[in-house]
Amino acid sequence: MGDLENHFGDDASLDENDTKVILDFLVKNSAENSTMQGSLNFLKSIEDKDIIAMSQTQFWKKTHRDIPKDLFNHNDIKSKANCKACHTDIEKGLIENENIKDISSFN
Repeated sequence: MGDLENHFGDDASLDENDTKVILDFLVKNSAENSTMQGSLNFLKSIEDKDIIAMSQTQFWKKTHRDIPKDLFNHNDIKSKANCKACHTDIEKGLIENENIKDISSFN
């Protein structure tokens, strides 16, 4: 949030009020303030590293190790950052195993 004009190669600058609203939301809903086991697992696997993507954590790598790497290039997925492609409940802040799409549906 502190360098939005250089956000992964894009300028995502916001006005001061929108920046504050979003930052407040992010802090309130951060893993450090969560009681969800998944959030705690991600937080633990970050340790003291400067990680900006969940897919860079050891927890993510461990839980996704059996997924073929080329699946992330599928037209319906496109990257590791597209959690919603497989995790149908991600927009509710959930990643429940029973709501993960079967990877065979991407063939």
